[in-house]
Amino acid sequence: MELSKAGRRRGFQSWFVEPFQQIKLGLMFIVVNIFFSVLIAGVFIYYVWDMYEAVSVYFQLNQQESMLTFSKFNWPIFVGLGLVVLFMGTTILVSVRYTHDIYGPLVSINRMLDELLEGKKPSPINLRDSDQLQDLANKLNRIAERLSYDQRAGPM
Repeated sequence: MELSKAGRRRGFQSWFVEPFQQIKLGLMFIVVNIFFSVLIAGVFIYYVWDMYEAVSVYFQLNQQESMLTFSKFNWPIFVGLGLVVLFMGTTILVSVRYTHDIYGPLVSINRMLDELLEGKKPSPINLRDSDQLQDLANKLNRIAERLSYDQRAGPM
């Protein structure tokens, strides 16, 4: 695991904060996209095959002509399937990256709240610029500062 100067991981592995929880968070998004990708691919292949069958019957093609015509339909099928696979891969990568931007701050917020509940002085939440929930983290940091200031001031 490669760490930067600030102690943060770099590269593809840095996208996973807690992989199981992160994948669970993005799983519904991934499942819906995969379902519709397979559905689109199935409909596309069905209609290309239907057009091939109609051309074969309408023009009464012999075996050699039928094979030549079928080979002309292969390219659009492969391009269409390639686009569906590219879409599914991109969906998975975007889902992992976006859930990282959400789940990473949630882990930090949860850690801070655990420290508060244990009565410890919580360490401030430090988020990356690309992370979501910036406003919530800033508000929690201000609350933690106020709590630690009130504890130092003593009872009123």
